[in-house]
Amino acid sequence: MIFALTQLLDSIGGALKESYPDISVYSNPNQQGTDIPCFFIFFMPTETENRMGRRYMRNIGIDVVYLVEKNDPDAHDQLVAVADQLDFALEFISYGNGKLRTFDREWKIDDGELHYQFTIKATVSYLDDTPSIESMESYKGGINQYGS
Repeated sequence: MIFALTQLLDSIGGALKESYPDISVYSNPNQQGTDIPCFFIFFMPTETENRMGRRYMRNIGIDVVYLVEKNDPDAHDQLVAVADQLDFALEFISYGNGKLRTFDREWKIDDGELHYQFTIKATVSYLDDTPSIESMESYKGGINQYGS
């Protein structure tokens, strides 16, 4: 399976839609005419760590932002209720035939917006097209035992 960030966004959006089917989910912050309440999904700083062989770990930071009307007197209560529900909805995210676990989940309310942040840790590998050597005797790389 090929791991792709666009598919990860779709998977997170799908998890949000399961819990909130009537609320729009956007992955692009430049959406015009957004219907509030809505969710936005943003990437945060991402790191990679080398692993054995051709594998490495991608630590992908995600920020799910939930927006409500600013002048709504119940806005704070709505944001807290959504944060509580997201703790359950985003513990695991379906991806392909499996599930990805979320790590370091936390939320905060900043300027009337809920920011639900977490990290996805995905171990991935890259294709290696280097031909393997069957034996040193059959290797004809220009080096021989006499050094010429």
